[in-house]
Amino acid sequence: MFLFSLEGAARQVSESIAASFNEKIPPGSFHIFDCKKYLSSFLKLLKTHDETIAVDLLNQSLIVQCLQFSITHLFVSALCPVTLFTLNLLKKLNIITIHWFYEDYKRADYWKEVIPGYSWFFAIQKEPIKRLCKRYNCRFYYLPTATSDSTISFSSQAIMYKKKADISFIGIPSDYRISFLEFLAQNGISLMIAGKGWDRYHGLLTEYIIENTWVDSLKMMEIIHYSRIALNLSVKNPDEERSSAQVSPRVFDILSSNTILFTEDVPLLYETINHCHFYTFKNKEEALTKILSILKDTSIALLHKKISDNQKIIAANHTWNNRVDTILSLTV
Repeated sequence: MFLFSLEGAARQVSESIAASFNEKIPPGSFHIFDCKKYLSSFLKLLKTHDETIAVDLLNQSLIVQCLQFSITHLFVSALCPVTLFTLNLLKKLNIITIHWFYEDYKRADYWKEVIPGYSWFFAIQKEPIKRLCKRYNCRFYYLPTATSDSTISFSSQAIMYKKKADISFIGIPSDYRISFLEFLAQNGISLMIAGKGWDRYHGLLTEYIIENTWVDSLKMMEIIHYSRIALNLSVKNPDEERSSAQVSPRVFDILSSNTILFTEDVPLLYETINHCHFYTFKNKEEALTKILSILKDTSIALLHKKISDNQKIIAANHTWNNRVDTILSLTV
């Protein structure tokens, strides 16, 4: 059985994973449990808006369906409100419980409570999640996110010469991101900025904001298509935890595009995309120096080859189908 996430980017990832599972698992042996539909329905039925009761009812419904369909494996996508009580009960019924935590462990910290109930815990970061898994005898596996088939098909149609800006950045605003982007703008770098929450920003970057709502993968590809460089920035400065900083899901989409990836230097990059071509930085001053150097590079043929190589590597190794193959090979 597969559990859909509630909403936003986590739900979009759920949809991609579910589509891959559907291709690989025989018809009739794969069941969907949509947490959003169940939670919404129970909240409508309740006389008072009590999310705790609605979550309890959702978990009861999940248990009933697992018994009804004689489930052997339960795959829970990120942010699904499955309780430790439910997970422990299902494990007692010899159901293998699997979670893919494709969120930032600092922002979504529910993993601390539910890890003891899982048989397998996949995550896009390692420590401290790996350490807690070991404590509770839950098998841990590092599994980054991926790029989508729609992203790959878009990039194959891209024309790399028509560029409107030096840098594109897509993501929610934060103090660290704002400071970094303002520094680039102050030093003459042209920008395209998009993402939910930028409507609340009023300052130097306002003229560069082209979208202030959530950006899906196709819209993102359209935006970065028109920039020379696509910038990946963490929400917070990774200096204090660089060794455990995640590889952003957006990295794979950028590498599938017709644009250069420019990202913070974190160790997991070299484990995850070590065969790809990309540029890194450790602070905004180093970033500016490297950006200016990249923009002066006139070797179009070499740039085209690097981008083409990246697209081939991502298409062959970093799709949702690749990730689901890994999950199935380990857990089934």
